[in-house]
Amino acid sequence: MITKSSKCGAVIVQKFADYTSTLIKSPNSNQLQSDLNIVFAQLSKWFECNLLFLNFDKTHFIQFNNASKCTSVTEIRYADEQISIANETKFLRLYINNNLSCKTNIESIRNKLSSACYEVS
Repeated sequence: MITKSSKCGAVIVQKFADYTSTLIKSPNSNQLQSDLNIVFAQLSKWFECNLLFLNFDKTHFIQFNNASKCTSVTEIRYADEQISIANETKFLRLYINNNLSCKTNIESIRNKLSSACYEVS
């Protein structure tokens, strides 16, 4: 895990098997864009040294929203490819959305329980 903290924000990079996730906390959109550029430059070096690459079909980012503050990032680029924005993703069997609500997780569990009850009957 790589962690960088400063007065401006914090960056946490976590690697699990073939998953790499990055959490960047910044006070404003300019700092966020700067932090993103730094992190992706470092990740690019790490991937290259380890003979790895990003699968752009599975790579996306989520910008978590705060009700009182809303910052916008127009685009994130890596290796001259644009990374798509998503409102929701599944990470380690947990659905995460940009509002940090549990609605999708509850729906997923309810559907699985409903199927399990049907199979038992």
